[in-house]
Amino acid sequence: MANSWFRALGGLVVPAVMVLSSAGRAETFTIYAENDSRYLKPNHNTDRHYTNGFKLVYGFKPSWQWLEGYGQMDVPFFPTPQGPVETAAGIFLGQNIYTPDYVDEPARRRLKDMRFAGWLYSGLFVQRANEQVLDQAELSLGVIGPSAKGRQIQTCVHEAMHSGKPIGWDSQLGDRPAVDFSWYRKHRLQGTFWKPSEKIDFLSEYGFTAGSVFCHLQASVIGRFGFWELPKDWGPDRLELPAGAVTEAFRKEKAGYFFIRVGGRAVGYNQFLTDLDPEPFVGHLQVGCVIQLCSLELGYSQTYLTQEYKEQNYFDSYGALTVKWDF
Repeated sequence: MANSWFRALGGLVVPAVMVLSSAGRAETFTIYAENDSRYLKPNHNTDRHYTNGFKLVYGFKPSWQWLEGYGQMDVPFFPTPQGPVETAAGIFLGQNIYTPDYVDEPARRRLKDMRFAGWLYSGLFVQRANEQVLDQAELSLGVIGPSAKGRQIQTCVHEAMHSGKPIGWDSQLGDRPAVDFSWYRKHRLQGTFWKPSEKIDFLSEYGFTAGSVFCHLQASVIGRFGFWELPKDWGPDRLELPAGAVTEAFRKEKAGYFFIRVGGRAVGYNQFLTDLDPEPFVGHLQVGCVIQLCSLELGYSQTYLTQEYKEQNYFDSYGALTVKWDF
């Protein structure tokens, strides 16, 4: 069973990698790391719920005829961007780890809490954008369960950090396919209240994810406040909605900004809340900063979430690091 999931995962990654030789030069390579350890966030509520995420993303500009057609395609509820449109694509490989609270002290856990679970996935996304609007469609294929190797990764990291040994992985979610499709739009906000300047601008993002892992609607507003020059890109990247290579980089010798993202998601389904009572709405607040130096971009942020399920007794948070190279 495990081997069949790995073959399916490889069947998505390998063809995508093979096309790079005819896709033109690479545009971006990005590393995303999210974790709730005390090394990345300013409190000690660690190793619980969504406890770790790691993702590698390679963005490029292929000369695929169907991708050019996608740039002009009408999508319900998402009108086609007006004016000249650029397109791009990206491939990714990631792993998420989920655990109950008190990962090394099972006697202290609540009777109903998240199960141990690993999620290993890969996929392809495509983008189209003009000066005001960016659309991203993404297909993710992977496996949830022992084949995702969440137990091995968390145990190895805890041993290296001299932390307590995770106890309870024998009861993790069993192997099951993980297939999701997502569509998101980012939009540069204009108008009296949202009027941009050389040091301030605002972006909105909204869309949905539907599949066997998640089913939700999501929307956010992002405010950026430049302490150096403010780049004309699509704002801070994050693991859930990675950046690609859809527009020119607008790279500066030195650029930097603080940002705040406020929003939420209406939840229909979450595979990792098995046997729990999900909250129908989850709010989020993300604060951070981004620095660009020539072709290198560094980002750091803190994300705070409202309760995801009714049995939960306090909010969760995690820190995130992003490193991106432009080629």
